[in-house]
Amino acid sequence: MRRTKGLVTIAALVALAAIGGNATRGSGDVALAGSGPEPLVTVTRTTAPQASRATAPPAPATTSTTPTAKAPATVPATTGTTSKAATKSTTKATSAATTWVVTKVVDGDTIWASRGGVTEKVRVIGIDTPETGQCGFTEARNALRGIIGGQRVTLTPGARTDVDRYGRALRYVDVNGVDAGLRLIKQGYAVARYDSRDGYGSHPREGAYVRADAASPKAACADPNAGSTSGGTSGNGLAGTWPQAGDKYPCPQSRPVKGNEGSMIAHEPTDRYYNVTKPEQCFATMADAEAAGFRPAKV
Repeated sequence: MRRTKGLVTIAALVALAAIGGNATRGSGDVALAGSGPEPLVTVTRTTAPQASRATAPPAPATTSTTPTAKAPATVPATTGTTSKAATKSTTKATSAATTWVVTKVVDGDTIWASRGGVTEKVRVIGIDTPETGQCGFTEARNALRGIIGGQRVTLTPGARTDVDRYGRALRYVDVNGVDAGLRLIKQGYAVARYDSRDGYGSHPREGAYVRADAASPKAACADPNAGSTSGGTSGNGLAGTWPQAGDKYPCPQSRPVKGNEGSMIAHEPTDRYYNVTKPEQCFATMADAEAAGFRPAKV
């Protein structure tokens, strides 16, 4: 019995020892999990996301520098400025004084001029001369022909508008340093007109033109209707009353040949379309009309 109790006691002790060993190994495992180098690994794993977040701010820094990418926006502005400058330069070049050849003197204030294959009808700025059929028309036209006819002239803009309502270029006309418009005023063949005094706007040479007009006497002229009669024969050989019956745009009887600038055709009183032709010029003979660049009507 005593032996049996001893065996039981030994067995119990062995069992307790086994349990104690397991407990010892378990407590060791726990200790290893909570101490030693393992916590360092844990700290590293914990702070790694923080390090990632810490490095995130450089992205906004890069974004903050992106406004410099807007610099190219100044290019269109610069280009636009250059374009305006170029346009201004082109406009200035177009309106600058240029040299032309006079091909025809229409009257005392209107001419035709040619340059580089281009022909332009030009109205002299700031003056006015007699119209076709008015006293002084022939004298003013001949005076201008004497100043610039067939010569190279300088045409310079200066009026408020570049062209008049008839499409004629408005220009000063200078030849060899002489202002043709001013010369006509001084000679009494033209008057200063179409300026700030009558609603057309001032022009750079207006003062000189007005002063010359006030100082110059009106040139004498031949009455374009002199010698006309209600019957009989005039100096050009035409008989009967004048103007002809049905003539809507009569010329003076002393200069009956009608020159139409639109067609550059001259019509004599016996021509088919004479009575309905509106003349810009009247001539004493067809020879005079041809000398001025017109051709005779065929019918």
